[in-house]
Amino acid sequence: MKWPWVIFCLTLLLSRESRAEESYKIGLAVGSGYPESVKGFKEGLSAAGLTEGKNVQFLYGKKGIDKNLQRTVAEQFKKAKADLVYSLTTSGTAIVKEVIPPQTPIVFSIVTYPADSGLIESFEYSGNNLVGTSNYVPTSHYLSVAQLLLPNISTVAIFHRKGEPNSKVQTANMIRLLKRAGIKAIDREPENLQQVRDMAQELVGHTDLFMATSDTLMQGGGESVLIDISMASKIPILSANKSGIEQGSTFGPVVDFYTLGKMAGDKAAQILIENIPPAKLETELQDPPIYLVNRQSLDKLGIQISTKTANQVQWTQ
Repeated sequence: MKWPWVIFCLTLLLSRESRAEESYKIGLAVGSGYPESVKGFKEGLSAAGLTEGKNVQFLYGKKGIDKNLQRTVAEQFKKAKADLVYSLTTSGTAIVKEVIPPQTPIVFSIVTYPADSGLIESFEYSGNNLVGTSNYVPTSHYLSVAQLLLPNISTVAIFHRKGEPNSKVQTANMIRLLKRAGIKAIDREPENLQQVRDMAQELVGHTDLFMATSDTLMQGGGESVLIDISMASKIPILSANKSGIEQGSTFGPVVDFYTLGKMAGDKAAQILIENIPPAKLETELQDPPIYLVNRQSLDKLGIQISTKTANQVQWTQ
């Protein structure tokens, strides 16, 4: 009675090995670049035996955030009949989803709210040809790292771009969490960098902490403006952006784009080698995130922490 099961397992193994020996064309729709994400994605594929130059041909789309350019890249992948497309960011993935035929798998990463944005039905079941990894960090981690390093905070000023849906959701969730913790939230919605500067300067002396959300204004120079004011006024910054902390924001819970990319690469390998439809895989988060702290900023702000607390965080170089 065991022989049919043994034969089935051998057949499955041989089938997987056979598919691994096939050659695949994978389109890389990377928006503005994100080299660490792409590196991780390739590592995830390589771990499953899919290697560039051997059995994988990568189609490199031109980099840029212009939507017309991103659409052109997606059309090129469609014309080349890519076997799979790796797509980054919410807006970039929305364009790829619109252009690429529904029978072509799309694996995404660096998408904060893939279900809320309508890219997939849910993390557990996409309901379509998409699956991937999200850079969403549960709101509870923001409060946890803030209270770990600043246990006596009573007021947080949150900056997010006016009219940007993702950061609006992030801010609303954070305000609810702060309220439950007895911490006052100040909601600020700048539309440009000058407004970020003006609003932040008006809050000097009225808040214990700035918070930079993960929106395009904060990542497009807004956080740098906050860093300047932070250093001058001794107000620390809770950041949702790893690059922001590396540039001078004080601390925050962050994900690693390389890790998310590698997780996405593993999903792509399962789709290509094992012939698993994206809808039968789950979209994932990096859990737990990294509690990242900028040591130089902490020192400049004169914030002292215990050895025990220092051992619970990761420091920027």
